[in-house]
Amino acid sequence: MTTALGIAWKVLKFVLEVIAKAIFYFGLYVPLGYLLYGLALFLIFGFDPFVMTVNGRLYVFGLALCFGCSLIITIRSLVIRPIKNYFNGRDVIEYGSAGKKPPRGAPEAPKIYKSRVNKGVIVYEYANRYDLYEEMDGGLVLVKTEWKDSPKRK
Repeated sequence: MTTALGIAWKVLKFVLEVIAKAIFYFGLYVPLGYLLYGLALFLIFGFDPFVMTVNGRLYVFGLALCFGCSLIITIRSLVIRPIKNYFNGRDVIEYGSAGKKPPRGAPEAPKIYKSRVNKGVIVYEYANRYDLYEEMDGGLVLVKTEWKDSPKRK
């Protein structure tokens, strides 16, 4: 019997976790909170929110606004975040193993990313300079080199 209760508890816990994740993912906590507010009004003041008086209509309008907020949260979760995560980290391309030093005599591995100012420019960042390349005909053409710490001229 203990194992049956243990299995039932695990299943119940799993179902409750899935429901909680769905509520937060789809933003249903906003209308649920508003419904709890309506329940408190009903229990304390005897207010029936679904009677079509002025107060009832205002409550239903607020509930509709809460579902609108839930819809916005759902769109953010289903559309905007995946697109943002898809493009996040695509600006920087680093090669080599992270945390390991390159072997002696190996050329320095630059950070490679697209310029935020001009999207057609690819920047190769070295320790002492920036090499700016422009994409042309499927290849890269060196536009110019900018040095990082140039000495000040008097």
